[in-house]
Amino acid sequence: FLESDFVLGIGNRWANRHTGKLDVYTQGRTFVHVDIEPTQIGKIFAPDLGIASDAKAALELFVEVARELKSAGGLKDRSVWAASTQERKATLQRKTHFDNVPLKPQRVYEEMNRAFGPETRYVTTIGLSQIAGAQMLHVYKPRHWINCGQAGPLGWTIPAALGVATADPEGTVVALSGDYD
Repeated sequence: FLESDFVLGIGNRWANRHTGKLDVYTQGRTFVHVDIEPTQIGKIFAPDLGIASDAKAALELFVEVARELKSAGGLKDRSVWAASTQERKATLQRKTHFDNVPLKPQRVYEEMNRAFGPETRYVTTIGLSQIAGAQMLHVYKPRHWINCGQAGPLGWTIPAALGVATADPEGTVVALSGDYD
């Protein structure tokens, strides 16, 4: 990330867990923030460009403009960069299998991946269990990773999971909670 020169955020919050030190995070790169709710744009830091828009409408327009630029020869060739990114990604696989005692969180998520199938919906609030789960659990479909969006509501996970289970009574719902509920 720190080698990027442009960052596009669509419907995201850029909360302190994402940014760390703002001067390091923002230095030397251009930020564009798209959000349907105008009050969210610039809430954490001022982007270079804020766009109040529905995500789908903004993305469709971005793709249209990119196609126009590409056909006019106005886009840089990023194929070398893309290939090097894929090479780095292949070498940076996170170690997830541990046989240690006491049990490590990575092993718990590994076993959860083994136990729950691709139709599973995960519901989680904030905290370390949510952060690790987001990094290690296999979620295969939209609306199958449901969290409170850093609102930090104590006691949210169980009622939210019950709501998801009510909406999809035949599905598997896993309530993932740790240090906040």
